[in-house]
Amino acid sequence: AEASGHLAALEAAFQLGTISLNERNSMAKVFRREIRHHQAIRPFLEHLYPPSSECLMPSNEATLVCRCEEVSAGQIRESLTWGALNMSQIKAFTRCGMGPCQGRMCGLTVAEIIAHAQGKSPSEVGFFRGRPPNKPITLGQLAGQVKNQN
Repeated sequence: AEASGHLAALEAAFQLGTISLNERNSMAKVFRREIRHHQAIRPFLEHLYPPSSECLMPSNEATLVCRCEEVSAGQIRESLTWGALNMSQIKAFTRCGMGPCQGRMCGLTVAEIIAHAQGKSPSEVGFFRGRPPNKPITLGQLAGQVKNQN
């Protein structure tokens, strides 16, 4: 996470014109190398410690799948009986995936529940569409006419 933060800071400095493209790329090499080093073990760990089937497919209807929006496995299954066919419709019917994590914590479980109900694989079901966290801005800021007054 620290190396990713450094990369974000370098990109911000570049976007602000504080450093050149070559400076950014040169300074970023060490952080990219560090990230690759730490990610190298990930496939092994994912193979060694896969999520349990109960975690991916909770049998108890009261089990919270989406903690952000407090959506249970039962509510997701019920929305499938109402006609929800995919991740986006589950999101619309239940708010699952609309919380602060944007589905990063519950998405895999929701996909597994849908896949099981429809006789598909989770990859066929897909995942929640990503939505970047945004904050409201004024039209002037959008047009680039308001200067930062901090």
